Amino acid sequence: MQNQDEIRNLPIDIAYARLGEWLVDRKRIPVDWRKRMAAVRAKIAASFASLPKDIDPFFQALDPEGIGYLEAKQIYEILVKSTPESRNLFGRLSGAAGDWETIVRAYDKDHIFLGEAAQIMVQNVNYEIPYQKKQVNKSQQQLAELERREADIKRNAALSAAKFSEACQELGLQGINVRSELLETAITSLPSTFSQILELLNTDSVSKAIEFYSTFVKDAHTDKDKTPGSVLSSLIYVRENRPSLNVSVSSEVSDAVNVQVCPYEPALVTEEADFAAENIDWDITMESSQIDWDIGTVETEDNGNGLGPYEIVNASDIETHQISDSTEEPVIPDVSVSEISWDISVDNPQIDGLGDTESLIAPTGSDSTFHYSNPEAIGSSYDRSQLLETDYRNKILDDLFEAKAFLNQRFLELTNEETLSLQHQVQAVAPFVLQQYSPEAIQTMLSDISQAISKLSDRKTRDLIMILNSKRFLDRLVSTLEEKKHHEVKLKEGLKDIYNKRVELQNSLSSSWPKQEAALVKTRELKRLCESTLSKLFDGRPVNIIGEINTLLSSGLNV
Repeated sequence: MQNQDEIRNLPIDIAYARLGEWLVDRKRIPVDWRKRMAAVRAKIAASFASLPKDIDPFFQALDPEGIGYLEAKQIYEILVKSTPESRNLFGRLSGAAGDWETIVRAYDKDHIFLGEAAQIMVQNVNYEIPYQKKQVNKSQQQLAELERREADIKRNAALSAAKFSEACQELGLQGINVRSELLETAITSLPSTFSQILELLNTDSVSKAIEFYSTFVKDAHTDKDKTPGSVLSSLIYVRENRPSLNVSVSSEVSDAVNVQVCPYEPALVTEEADFAAENIDWDITMESSQIDWDIGTVETEDNGNGLGPYEIVNASDIETHQISDSTEEPVIPDVSVSEISWDISVDNPQIDGLGDTESLIAPTGSDSTFHYSNPEAIGSSYDRSQLLETDYRNKILDDLFEAKAFLNQRFLELTNEETLSLQHQVQAVAPFVLQQYSPEAIQTMLSDISQAISKLSDRKTRDLIMILNSKRFLDRLVSTLEEKKHHEVKLKEGLKDIYNKRVELQNSLSSSWPKQEAALVKTRELKRLCESTLSKLFDGRPVNIIGEINTLLSSGLNV
């Protein structure tokens, strides 16, 4: 049988969720403690309005809704220390200290602060702390997701920048003005490429290949009484008639480029022309009511041919004289037009010095649109390289592939051990031209022809030619390159949104974390207060408040 000492040392375990009911059932707090707490809360609200908040910084951080027994007791202690002279003749505190002393005594009466503490602990453990923890975890997860997205965006932006840089480097561009740089690159690089192609086509090995193939066809596939047909005619023509190396932009691409470069210039030129036309003195007088509309003829003086004082001369018979840079004066027919002055001048600083063809090409047609371009880029149609034409290059490629197929077959026949003896017999009766080519010589021919085919069918060369010939291809290529560049810019703009979102989450985290910590601290203090107070009420027996509250507080300590 246990004695009194053993009974006194037995702990009392109380579940935190049933603490309020347990206190009421054991008469430790009155049944109407909630009604009394409402009266205390009213006193707290009234006293807080008159609280001198400049005495201590703790007062400025208080919220009247969050003031409980512990906060009221702390306020009372601060007021007592800061205003010790506030006692009256009977030793009672007066003023704000007296008000808060009354509130603390109301809490202590019948231990109603235990009911409030039990209520706050249940609310914090079941709702407040889990909610704050959930908010903190959610913010941390969103921050981690933002960091992952930021890393992905930076990686994709760097990848887009690398692709754009690689594409520009492949085409020889700087990436500033893609359209003009593409045209400039095509114009500057294609002549050297065409020159290399023509050099390959004019090598000795290609000449020998043409001779070898022509002789073979003549010997093996032509009757003695017939004239041999021509082979590799396009290749021979290119070798004999070297095409021009002048490259230029097609009229389709040129018009599109001029429209994009100076979209407002036609209106400007038209306005200036209209303005200048207003100041022209046409010197038109009406001396007779009869008007002669015969504009297609020119009247001249009588030359003594019996046709009267005037002779009708067709305007088409008058010679047209072109302006030249020579010092000789042009021969002018003896025709005087005295009544009409064609001396029309238009002051336009933009077209001053039309002889400077390097900066301006005169307008053509009846429209008022000036096309600004580089003559080296545009060139003239008759001086444009034939290598820019697809059919011209395809004919050359057809001949090159034909010669390559022939040489490959001959090389295989001469290097095949099974047919080697038969080839020697055939070679013995063949013309000398066919006998002099060894497999090594044929291999050299194949190498040069393959290089020429590679140069003509190179992807970059075809793209550069298409840039000069096709507006659609140029637009599509420019769109592809600019899309890569714009994709990088768009991704970098997305980083700004991520930065703003991160700031918001960090602010939310910085506000949720202190609230969680404050709830944990207050719950721990209330638990300690209840256990110590109940232990005194039960003659010093240890009292333990058990349940999820201990798990939550221990996890809070670990955090």
